[in-house]
Amino acid sequence: MRIGKIIGRTFVVLILIALAAFVGYRANQNIQAKKKAMSQPAPENIVPVESVQPTRMNITEKTHASGSIQADSEIAIYSKAAGKIAQNLVKMGSAVEPGQVVAIVNRDEVGYEYKPYEVKSDGKGVVSRIILNPGATVNPSAPLMNLVDIDTVKAVAAVDEKKIRFIQMGEAARVTLEAYPGETFAARVTNISPICNPVSRTIDVELSIPNSGHRIKPGMYAEVEWIESQRSALVVPLTAVVDRGGQKYVFFADNGLARINPVTVGAVVGDVVEILSGLKGDERIVTTGAGQLNDKDKIKVVEPKTSQD
Repeated sequence: MRIGKIIGRTFVVLILIALAAFVGYRANQNIQAKKKAMSQPAPENIVPVESVQPTRMNITEKTHASGSIQADSEIAIYSKAAGKIAQNLVKMGSAVEPGQVVAIVNRDEVGYEYKPYEVKSDGKGVVSRIILNPGATVNPSAPLMNLVDIDTVKAVAAVDEKKIRFIQMGEAARVTLEAYPGETFAARVTNISPICNPVSRTIDVELSIPNSGHRIKPGMYAEVEWIESQRSALVVPLTAVVDRGGQKYVFFADNGLARINPVTVGAVVGDVVEILSGLKGDERIVTTGAGQLNDKDKIKVVEPKTSQD
């Protein structure tokens, strides 16, 4: 019995020794594998990007304002004699010349007989409204009709106070009207209001527009456009400019490395932006992929994808 116990204990010890050896072997293998992995060079992180060279283009900056069309002048015609209208000799839309008879007023009173009074126009224009019709009683304080001069009309546009410095008396402008899409009308500045609206922060500007065909009607909505400035500018795609902490940057593609470079930007025109400072114009600028770069990142310049790719 004693020998059997000794043999059993010996067997257990041998098993424990074998297990310990196996565990040690596996641990050593893991350590060696880790050492081997650590000795291998880490794969390089190379960012694929697209690049372009800055280009020059002519930039035209414009000032826009909206407003409405008004008649060049508008007058009301009165009868200088009291009575009743016997006849209106014109109708809405009739062209009237100065001194033209536009209405007849009967001045008959009980016990008296007067010749019909002829109401004459004091100016030229087109009848825009008939206020009193035959049979109506008139007096010198009641207008019979309104007359507008629309051979020339004026657009009155509200210009932002920040842009008024770009507008001068006599300056040419272009006017577009919703009534005639696709057409433009030549205009010229004739008046600039001496005051600024404290609520809208705008200043009224009047522009004269020739209107011999009377196509442009007072009350129409108008959009006015002035050329603010024209210049040749260095531009890059919008995708090339990144913002880091409020500062604008571009990345140069420099022999496989991205080099960060601060720039000052100007006007945005479509999908390009003006560069005021920071570039000479002969650099290669990263476009697609710029947003994910840091200074000195490794890059690979690839060909731009086409719509067929």
